Amino acid sequence: MSKKIKYLISLKKKPKVVNGQKAAYCIMSAQVFDMTDYDFRITLKKIKRAIIPVGSLEQHGAHLPVSTDSLIAEYIARILAAKIGAFVLPVISYGVSFEHKPMFNVSLHNSTLSSMLCDACVSLAENNIREIIILNGHHGNTGALQYIPQEVQSKVPARLIKIHTMNYWQLMTQDFDHAGEVETSLVLAIAPELVRMDRAMPNTKNLSKSRAAYRSLTNVPGSFPKITGNGVWGDPTKASASKGERLVKEITANLTKAVVELS
Repeated sequence: MSKKIKYLISLKKKPKVVNGQKAAYCIMSAQVFDMTDYDFRITLKKIKRAIIPVGSLEQHGAHLPVSTDSLIAEYIARILAAKIGAFVLPVISYGVSFEHKPMFNVSLHNSTLSSMLCDACVSLAENNIREIIILNGHHGNTGALQYIPQEVQSKVPARLIKIHTMNYWQLMTQDFDHAGEVETSLVLAIAPELVRMDRAMPNTKNLSKSRAAYRSLTNVPGSFPKITGNGVWGDPTKASASKGERLVKEITANLTKAVVELS
């Protein structure tokens, strides 16, 4: 676990300022992983909302950890929880990453990830959670997450639970990438000790097609290394921690606004 994540966990006991926001974790949010059942029941009197961050374990070039998507999703979830008041579930670090074969990936089928999340949502509803935000950190997971609200509401009455799925990259203005400027900047802001900037390099193949074309092409198992040449989409050499901090502020501000609108 990175120093930055440990620091955020510590806020539950001692509120401090994070990214310009006073994170009153002891009141507004709770990390479920560390709680007892008694703690959960007491906190449930104040909080009825939960966030499930979802990431992946897959290659992110030679310079970023394979946990990049999970790190980002978990970090953003913790900050969002402090803003809106929510329980934070442990990050699901296995996603749908077959497009990265034969480079490193630990992948689940769409149906497996969907079933896992549906079961978790039903369990949370049975524990009197009334709103769930599934915060996605990996593009390959989007298909699996799309119909989870529909599946859950076939098992739990709609009046008892609301489920929202959100992709964090849709809450920022900059174009998304893979191990490029955006993701590298975010990890530099979150866990700089895990970044090897001396190894950072942009995609080695020219990306001449439209993003719409590539969105379809990258659904094919093993396609990503063939398209990019080295598993990187974008230019990580342009990344910086300050850019990452600005992105975190933008993303969490827009997520907060969206949650308020949905609630």
